[in-house]
Amino acid sequence: MRQLMEVENPMVLGTIEAINSVPTFRYIERDFRDYYGSLIVFNDDYMEFPNGDIVHLDNIHTYLEDNFNARFCTKK
Repeated sequence: MRQLMEVENPMVLGTIEAINSVPTFRYIERDFRDYYGSLIVFNDDYMEFPNGDIVHLDNIHTYLEDNFNARFCTKK
């Protein structure tokens, strides 16, 4: 019988599985990354666009500037 262990880490949320009852582990779940390569983990906010792009909320300004010629301003 396989024994699974749940692991929660600020950078990784997934399941690891023991291989041949030896204390060697491999990740079962794959990384989920956005358009810019930023890792999206459990409870992260991200946006999906109609063209299929996925963008982490931290990168939304850059994405809108690059793809929609948006300009971000601060009222002073």
